[in-house]
Parts: sequence; structure tokens; C-alpha cells
Amino acid sequence: MIDICYNNTLNCLNNGQCGVNITSNTTYCECASCYDGSVCEHTIPSQSQIDTTYVYLIVSIVALFVSLLNNILGLELFIGCGRVRRTNCGIYLIVYSIVSILSSISFVVNQSLEYYQDKRPNSDLSHYPAYQCYFGKIGYNALVYACIWLNACIAVERGLIVTWNSKTNATRWRSICTIIFLSAVACGSITPMIIYKCDWGNIPNLQTARVFFGWFSIVAGLLTYVLAILLILISFTRRIRRYGTEDGLFIKTYLKLFYSHLFIFIPPIAYAVGYIPYTIVTNTQNTSQLYFECGISMVEFIVKVLIESLQGVPPVLTWLLFIYPSKVYMTEYYLNTWSGQRLARIVIFFRENHERKHNACPTTMNLINDEIQMESTQISEDWHQSNWSDRTELTNIPVLSIGR
Repeated sequence: MIDICYNNTLNCLNNGQCGVNITSNTTYCECASCYDGSVCEHTIPSQSQIDTTYVYLIVSIVALFVSLLNNILGLELFIGCGRVRRTNCGIYLIVYSIVSILSSISFVVNQSLEYYQDKRPNSDLSHYPAYQCYFGKIGYNALVYACIWLNACIAVERGLIVTWNSKTNATRWRSICTIIFLSAVACGSITPMIIYKCDWGNIPNLQTARVFFGWFSIVAGLLTYVLAILLILISFTRRIRRYGTEDGLFIKTYLKLFYSHLFIFIPPIAYAVGYIPYTIVTNTQNTSQLYFECGISMVEFIVKVLIESLQGVPPVLTWLLFIYPSKVYMTEYYLNTWSGQRLARIVIFFRENHERKHNACPTTMNLINDEIQMESTQISEDWHQSNWSDRTELTNIPVLSIGR
């Protein structure tokens, strides 16, 4: 049998192998993965084994349900409780919760439109590029940046309270003016992008403005976080110098103060965990390489999806980040909200059942301790009885009168 590929001058590129079509008695190139073309000359940039749009649609739907649960529970406290609503932090948290819900809705709408367009490329959704610009590139990103700014403002407000004992409900003008200023900056930054419909490639100035506003929102927000944290850490040092240390150990006292104010540091830590991994991955990979490049393994795909999804986690977990770590907010939540009172009843019910089962089924150590206690009680009773009998015997001894 003659090897047609051996005599063929077809030169397959990129590790492609020569194949034979027996029916037509012709040769062709069997390309390796991520290559295409008559001689495997074209590179496939992105992977096609996994439906990325479907995966992100599922992620967006799950994030929306979690966001609605957390933010509605948060709004029930922030709006329903007057002690929280009258504070600057309360104003920030109310706006933060509303913006978080809007960002989750915008994310779901964008992913739904993208999935619909991917499954039906010839559909009547002719205005989808504009919708993608409004919901995805402008709407969602602007709302997420707003969440970063509001979170930074909350950290600064708490830093002022801890550092200078600022009154929480003296005035709300500071929070209202800050929100108006941030809204004006956000509207000014997204207006050119809305007018030109995210046409980055054809308008270089628009691309420059987009990069500037994006970096400004991230860097300025992070610097605000750092300023608030430094204020709080400095206030810890001032307190220790004023009131002294515990057992003469500065580090022990400092860590104790840090632990008692840990609820202040949890939201910034959550944002750092959400954004730092994605920033590292995107800045360390090759610029010509896509995020989901062709030939990616399933494990690497899952890890990258999780890393990219972490950026949207902090706005979703409002109740867990701002209410649950704070003893003050949790007390107000249990006392002044409908859901908090029901949750408190459920917690008390399970605790009582646990204690009842614990008492009904004592452990071996409890049995040993009970037995030791019973023996100690019996020994004590025997000692008292014997001591009392000795006293009785002493009183029955005849006493001779002296002086006869």
C-alpha cells in the first residue's frame, strides 16, 4: 500500500499531522488543539469546550438571590431602626445596599442578553451592543465602583468615631454631601461613554478617559481605606499610652483592641480578597493571551471563574460583612427587626434543644464528676454525723463539781 502522505508535499504547521481521505484519495492536515486552517496556520485564541456565557449566567443568578437576601435584611435594619438610620454610617449603608441590589440586577441582565445573543446570533435583538454597553461595561462597573467608594466612606466614618470619639448622630450632612459629590463624579465619568456607546477603539480620548476613571476609582478608594485603617491603628496606640497596657504587654493589649474592633476591618479585607487575586492573574499573564485561552484545563477554568467572580462578592454579602460582625448592629437587628426576632427565636430553640439533649445524655466525664460529687457529699455527711455524735458523748460525761 502506497503511503500518500509520504509522497505529498503538504506541509502541516504547528504539529499538525497528515491525514488521508480514502474516498477522494486526497490528503489533509489534522490540526492539533487550538489550531485551524488548511495547513493549521491559524491559532484559535479562546477555548470552546465550555460554554462560558452559560456559566456566568448561572453565577449571576445565584449572586442575585444572595444579594437580595443580604441587602433586604440589611435595609430592614438600616431603614427600620432609628438608631442606625440617624447616623452617617446608616445613610451610607442604605445607599450601599440599594446600589448593591442594582449592580446585581445589572449583572444578570447583561449576562442574560449575552447568553441569548450567543444562542441566537440571528435574533431580532439588533440593539444588543448598546444594551451590553449600558448594562455591562457602564452600568455594572459604575455601580461596583460606587460600592467601593461607599465602603471606603463607611470605613472613614468608623475611623472618625474610634479616633476622635465623633458623635454618630450629630449631623448627617457629611454623609449626604459626600454621596452627592460621588454621584456627580460618577455621572460625569460615564456620560462620555454613554454618548459614544463604549466605542473605545475608534475614539482614543474615550479610551484614555475610561482608563483614567477606572484607575482613579480603584486607587482613590484603596487610599481612603488605608487612611481609615491608619487612623484606627494610631488611635489604638494613643489609647494604650493614655490608659496603660494589660499585664505590661503592649502587643497583647494592641491585639485585644484590634480584635474588639475587628468588625471595622472585615469589609476592607473582603474587598482586598476579592480584587487582589484577579489583578495579579490579569497582570502576570501574557498580554496576547486571553483570560480563558484555548486548551485550558477544567481545573484552571474553575479557578479562573472563581477568581473573577470574587470581585462581585463584597457587594452581595452586605448583611454578613456589616451587620453580623458588629455586636451593636446584631443587637439592634435582634430587637428591632421582624426577621431578627424570628431568627433569635430559632437560635434560642436550637440552643435549648442542644442543652436538653446534653443534659439528658451526659458524657462520661459528667458521670464521673457526678459520682465524685456524690462521694464527697456522703463523706461530708458522715463527718458531720460523727462529729455530732462525739459532741453528744462529751456532753454526757458527768462533771464533778469543784470546790467541795
